[in-house]
Amino acid sequence: MNELSPDFRMDTAQFDYVRVLYAEEAVNVLAQCGERGVVLAGGQSLIPQMSLRTSQPHVLVDLGQAIDLRAIEARRDRVTIGAMVTHAMIEDGLVPDPVVGMLPYVAHGIAHRGVRNRGTLGGSACWADPCADWPTALIALDAIITCLSPEGERRIPMTRFYPDAFTTALQPAEIATAIEIPRSSKQARWGYYKVTRTVSESADAIAAVVHDPERGVSRVVLGGLTCPPVVLGAVSEEIRERPPMPDAIRLETCTEMLSEIPALTDVNLHNYAFALSRALRTAFAG
Repeated sequence: MNELSPDFRMDTAQFDYVRVLYAEEAVNVLAQCGERGVVLAGGQSLIPQMSLRTSQPHVLVDLGQAIDLRAIEARRDRVTIGAMVTHAMIEDGLVPDPVVGMLPYVAHGIAHRGVRNRGTLGGSACWADPCADWPTALIALDAIITCLSPEGERRIPMTRFYPDAFTTALQPAEIATAIEIPRSSKQARWGYYKVTRTVSESADAIAAVVHDPERGVSRVVLGGLTCPPVVLGAVSEEIRERPPMPDAIRLETCTEMLSEIPALTDVNLHNYAFALSRALRTAFAG
């Protein structure tokens, strides 16, 4: 095993370590490794699991030095963010924000600064933890993830990227290279709220709201469930047709909106109704 830096020393099973400089190189290595290879894309979730030996890759492919995976492209209608761009870079405004204020706000709420310095947008999206911030936010933003495999490049809407919790649509030897987010209009409104005991713990409930009447987009998404983030279709359509008045956004009303989500316990129902009410108020009360 190649020796890692002191920050990464841990009690793990033996593995080979490969550092790549380009996305294509990572794909080639993974194609040779088969199922034995695992991507390191920040490591804030993977490293603790390796330390606990709940994840035991035979080959660790480190994307940390892959220059092309940190590329950022801003166009008139969209912003494309490289998969290895960190939460801290987004928080600090080093990435053009396609929905004014939303991306830095979400990034700032992720754990603590040490995690945000190392954790990456693509790593979080591909870890597919239902309680993580980016899967919920990116679905609400109608984002598209670009992936690269030996067969070439493909683009997958985030709404179709999560078949199950901790599961993605990525194929063997395929990696995420960038995430594309449409630019909002000046009329766009958004709200994001999560219920959590401490900043370092997983969210008990997440609600994200994006409403952009000029683009004809309204989406309400819940995260933090035992399944992938859920788009509340009926609620989204209702908001698209008739945005709520601030005084109509009540906890009781939001509880009724959650009838689309089956099998919520009373405690979970309260948490989600509260998160949804706060996200809606942020979006429409201003």
